[in-house]
Amino acid sequence: MPALHPRFGIRAKLLLTSLALLAVPWVGISFVQEMERFLRQSHEQSVAATAQAVATALHDRPKLFEAQPSTATAWQEPGDMYLFSLPSPIDLDGAARDWPTSIVTHTYTAPAGTDLAPASNAALTLRLGQRGAYVYALLEVSVAQIDYRVPQQTSVEQADHIEFALTSPEGEFKRYAVSPVRPGEGPAYALQFEDGKLMLGPAEPRIKSVWRETAKGYNVELAIPLSLLGDHLAFGVVDVTQAEAGVATSITTSTLSQRAGMGRLIIPSPEIQQVVQGLGRATSRIRVVDKRQRVIAEIGSLKRAQQALSINNPSLAERIKAVTLRPLFARILKQPSNDFTDDSARATRLETRELESALSGVPQTGRRATQDGQAVIVSSAYPIWVDDQVVGAVVVEETTNAMLTMRNQALEKLLTSVLAVFLIVMLVLLLFASRLSYRIRKLRNEAEAAIDLKGRVRGGLKQSAQVNDEIGDLSRGFSSVLERLGEYNHYLENMASRLSHELRTPIAVVRSSLDNLAQQATTAEAKIYMERAQQGVQRLNTILTRMTEARQLEQALQSAEQERFDLQQVVAGCVAGYRGAYPDTTFNLRIPSTPVLLNGAPDLIAQMLDKLIANAVDFHLPDSTIDIALATTNAEASITLSNEGPLLPEAMAAQLFQSMVSVRPHKTDGEPHLGFGLYIARLIAEFHRGTVSAANRKDGAGVVFTVTLPLT
Repeated sequence: MPALHPRFGIRAKLLLTSLALLAVPWVGISFVQEMERFLRQSHEQSVAATAQAVATALHDRPKLFEAQPSTATAWQEPGDMYLFSLPSPIDLDGAARDWPTSIVTHTYTAPAGTDLAPASNAALTLRLGQRGAYVYALLEVSVAQIDYRVPQQTSVEQADHIEFALTSPEGEFKRYAVSPVRPGEGPAYALQFEDGKLMLGPAEPRIKSVWRETAKGYNVELAIPLSLLGDHLAFGVVDVTQAEAGVATSITTSTLSQRAGMGRLIIPSPEIQQVVQGLGRATSRIRVVDKRQRVIAEIGSLKRAQQALSINNPSLAERIKAVTLRPLFARILKQPSNDFTDDSARATRLETRELESALSGVPQTGRRATQDGQAVIVSSAYPIWVDDQVVGAVVVEETTNAMLTMRNQALEKLLTSVLAVFLIVMLVLLLFASRLSYRIRKLRNEAEAAIDLKGRVRGGLKQSAQVNDEIGDLSRGFSSVLERLGEYNHYLENMASRLSHELRTPIAVVRSSLDNLAQQATTAEAKIYMERAQQGVQRLNTILTRMTEARQLEQALQSAEQERFDLQQVVAGCVAGYRGAYPDTTFNLRIPSTPVLLNGAPDLIAQMLDKLIANAVDFHLPDSTIDIALATTNAEASITLSNEGPLLPEAMAAQLFQSMVSVRPHKTDGEPHLGFGLYIARLIAEFHRGTVSAANRKDGAGVVFTVTLPLT
């Protein structure tokens, strides 16, 4: 059995060729990547230019930086606090739910314990912000137990309380405490020393406080008028662990007992803020940093860097793209997102390579990823000069989200266009290939139909010969070949009739001459030659008779009349005659008990059986039987003839029923065999819309012939 090869048609080849279009998006993506590189460089240059412009506006304006300490060691004070603006009002209730997450929280823990005061698990979390005329502070305190002050008691040393110290705008040092007898609203009391003890003084009605118990301890929320504050502020928590012995744990942000050592309250410079506000951009975060790397002005937000582009009344194509392609693009393209962690948001102090370089007098631009890796920040720092000294720096930051959005939009348009072109080209190629395949298949079918299974030419091709391409040329070539082949086929079909007609006259002359010679006295040797000549003439006459019989049968079949007859009776009658004609041969017959009605010519069926039986008798082994069986199905009747004898050559199976084809071995009986018997059997079977076939028996002992005839 030949090896099966996968079919690779014209359509598949053209579709495979169309994959070369994939080079287009590859080139486009390379171009977009190169464009992205230039955009990245331009973006960095733009951020650097913004930083330079803001720094230039602040150059040689020493009054803007006079309020800032000039020594770098001043930053070593750990209690400095930055005062941020609150974006929304604060509800003074002791809860943290209305505090924005952008406000920086500072956490403080209790110091290490001693033999007299064991270590405490107390902790303090502080939030600080400004809204309107008030400075708000939220102190979240974690303690194991709350000890409230006893009513009428003015000493705070035996009760849990919070303390805070500040300097007034005039520079006066003041110290306050919140020490309630129960949770809820209460005043803040001025603290004073009496007999070496810290006592509650008069209440300060302008300072509001709320004490609220929590699962971990308590919260204290304060509202301090901005008019009371100068440039220093400090907070502390006192957790009484042994009230009777006066043992307590203190947690402080800085020194509370005196002005020296207190943390500074850093409020953004309004003048610098105004300058930066006028030069800022909506897509940038701009910070002005002093020599000690502290932020003294800030505008903008990194989370506004991604500008969402909305389309009003999108078209049908846009809606289809949003449903089909955009989810795919979202999976293969990195999407910019505002949902990232800005680890330096609201920072009071910056520590970056760019800032350190700028404070040393060298501008620098760099890139860094956010802590969660969801965004990339471009940061540029430019020094601020007063005369020949650097007094600070401008830090401008932007995310690459806007650039990623532009890149994604460019890639989406490119991929959408390429995909549309790719689909259109593939569709056109598919239609073109389908058209070619249809024409080629049609030409193949017409070529196959032009010649029947017997090799006879039925007709020409119907394919249009006016098509001016290679397939048209092939069609015209096939038509020319079939025309010449048909003429030759017609010549071969009529050759037997012409031979029969042309040879009868010379054969008759030869036979009459031999008859005349036979009547004359001749020698014994001459008689032998005359007998041989007469036998040859007789064989030629037999050949011509059989050739004429086949030709006459072909003509007779065209005008034969059909009738309704019982095939069972015809087969049974024929087999009875064969038993008399071939007494030395045994015939076994199996036929159904019911009639087998058929439309056709019973005489022709009998003639067909005669040819098949004669062939079976010639080839069967002596003392073997010839089996004849008639069977029916719902749609057809079948006659099988089986004999034991030589097998059919495989190469001759398809040619056995052609005229002048014989597989008989050499015989010495002088009887000519030109293969017309099985040819006549095939003509009769086809006249009855049936078939006849021959095959070797499954047991390999002989040959079986099968005639199949339709019952309708």
